[in-house]
Amino acid sequence: MRQFTRFKSANPDCLLFFRMGDFYELFGPDAEAAHRLLGITLTERTKGMPMAGVPHHAAENYLRRLVEQGIRVAVCDQIQDPKEAKGVVDRAVTRVLTPGTLVDETLLEAGRENLVAAVAPGPDDRVAIAIAELSTGAFTLQSCDRRDLADALARYAPSELLIPDPGDLGEDDAIDPDLAEMIGAVVTHRPVWNFAIDEGERVLRSHYRVSSLEAFGLAPGDLASAAAGGLLRYLLETQAAGGVDRPLPHLRPPRHRDEDRNMRLDLSTLRSLEIERTSRSGEIAGSLLSVFPHCRTAMGRRSLRRRLCWPLLDAEEIRIRHRAVGGLIEDRDAAENVRQAITGVNDVARIAGRIAVGRATPRDVVALGRSVIAAGPLVDLLAARPAFAAAHEQLNAAVARLSPLAERIDQTCLEDAPTHLREGGLIRDGLDPELDNARGLERDATEWLAIYQAKIVEETGIGALKVGFNRVFGYYIEVSKANDAKVPANFVRKQTLKNAERYITDELKTFEDKVLSAGGRAIEREKRIFAELCLAISEAVEPIAAFGDAIAEIDCTACLAETAYRLGWVRPEMEDSAVLELTGARHPVLDASMRDRFVPNDCALGTTDQTSTLALITGPNMAGKSTYIRQTALVVLLAQSGSFVPATRARIGVVDRIFTRIGASDELHAGRSTFMVEMTETANILHHATDRSLVVLDEIGRGTSTLDGLSLAWAITENLAERGTRTLFATHYHELT
Repeated sequence: MRQFTRFKSANPDCLLFFRMGDFYELFGPDAEAAHRLLGITLTERTKGMPMAGVPHHAAENYLRRLVEQGIRVAVCDQIQDPKEAKGVVDRAVTRVLTPGTLVDETLLEAGRENLVAAVAPGPDDRVAIAIAELSTGAFTLQSCDRRDLADALARYAPSELLIPDPGDLGEDDAIDPDLAEMIGAVVTHRPVWNFAIDEGERVLRSHYRVSSLEAFGLAPGDLASAAAGGLLRYLLETQAAGGVDRPLPHLRPPRHRDEDRNMRLDLSTLRSLEIERTSRSGEIAGSLLSVFPHCRTAMGRRSLRRRLCWPLLDAEEIRIRHRAVGGLIEDRDAAENVRQAITGVNDVARIAGRIAVGRATPRDVVALGRSVIAAGPLVDLLAARPAFAAAHEQLNAAVARLSPLAERIDQTCLEDAPTHLREGGLIRDGLDPELDNARGLERDATEWLAIYQAKIVEETGIGALKVGFNRVFGYYIEVSKANDAKVPANFVRKQTLKNAERYITDELKTFEDKVLSAGGRAIEREKRIFAELCLAISEAVEPIAAFGDAIAEIDCTACLAETAYRLGWVRPEMEDSAVLELTGARHPVLDASMRDRFVPNDCALGTTDQTSTLALITGPNMAGKSTYIRQTALVVLLAQSGSFVPATRARIGVVDRIFTRIGASDELHAGRSTFMVEMTETANILHHATDRSLVVLDEIGRGTSTLDGLSLAWAITENLAERGTRTLFATHYHELT
């Protein structure tokens, strides 16, 4: 209990899972919380000390349920063999589970990134953001104005947000406490010194073993170093890395996101267009993402999500993606071959992450080797396809570097790998003489026991005598009580049963010691070989990351092609102009669910000097106004993501931002009524929209009196029309026409 109290005091904000034999136990308030949150039985260790526990082999399920509820959990494991312990077994907190730092396969959603973000406030209302995915090693930096922070974080959708403790900052510097709720993250407060620039630079230099951070694009005194260093320190702490001197080998150096490369989407637009999840139910079904179910790998699904949330701005870069999709639509045999080849590839990005933090299983290692071998035909398949030149080059280089490692894994490990190494069974025979010798002793045991049993039956004349083994008492000679008189003097009584006695002899004891120690030696030798394999893999994290990135890109492209082929979508014509011309366009989500029952329609904005860039969409309730304007925005977003689009023809001038003002909602907790929310979002549009933007407005002005609402709608419409912003405005105000 002194051990438990010591570890609990070091992790006061966590539930402490304390390993005791075959169970993880919780005590005191932790036990009461676990009883309430998990529904597990509450009992007492001693009088007045609440206790609750879960079997260690089933712990991951309980851990997942706690983390899903935003609970932090510290896992305290036995780090000493109980047989070697003199007194209490040594224990240590081996990991801290938080919503944003998960790596275990059972705790993660395969097709969704699990990110943790850190925000460092700076001067002049600027903030720096660092975003990492511990399970894959991705590490990204971005800066923005404080007023744009929620919009910037919304696109990443982190599970956990690290911010300086507001008690350590002045009121003007503190991060908005409502920010986490707005983006659906769990907040973790950290000491403000964690976000000091010089401390961040020190942690980063120590971790990456460099004397300067300029190669990472971080100049001395860069605010981004504060966010990156604060986040890195947190990752090291949660993985029980023992301080900042032990690195996470798979964590890539931080990279600045090029803000000029991608279309900007704010929080309101992401929600209104329901890119990832529906706004009402929060489910994937019915979202834009649900239209693309054809990815064969989890890496591809995560890549697809990134494409949809980060559309491109460069017309030629967009066309390159379109050519790759078009090539697979035109060559159906090649498309099917690519999809078949990708099917054999596992989530290598997260496998490498688990190996790096010491959480890998034997099946992870085998899956990595198989994945590299399975990608061989894919390299040859893409060699003759110019549209995949970049992906082919990256994949070819990664496979070439990883092939020796994959062959080593294949030659070392059995195909049917066990889920853990507690009882061995991973390493092939004939690979290691020491292991083969130990296994030989175990295999020969059956034959030796049969010979030994026959020998003592002959010597004693006890025909019913038998030699056996169980895990508790080891080897024994069992003699029925009817034959007690025939038992020799050299038989030592070991166990009494109802109708028999069990004995052991010096010869059998010697054999037992040799066989049991051989089993232990075999398992220890397997663990050592497995550790050597994991070390070799952790030293190859760079090519593994490149391999995963290439597979994700290819899988995502194949998924887009399959969707476009099945739904009859077309390649959009991209240009650097203010045109938006759609013929026979359809809403992508409804097109997938309704098919021929959805009525196509056209849109023409800025197609000539005489064509207006603004369209008023009128009609009765349930006429489809909102569907039409959302449909147009989604078609543009799909096109700039690199996808084909649901239309018979699409001509699109590249859009720098999509703005939406759709639906009625309030933020009463922040003191903002429905009308105030509507006006704030509209003001944001008017401040930032350019002649290259697309604005989608639905019923502006309905949150106030008719005359005031009409006046607002009128003025806003005129302003957008005069500046030449492509705008779709759905309204019931017939006076506007």
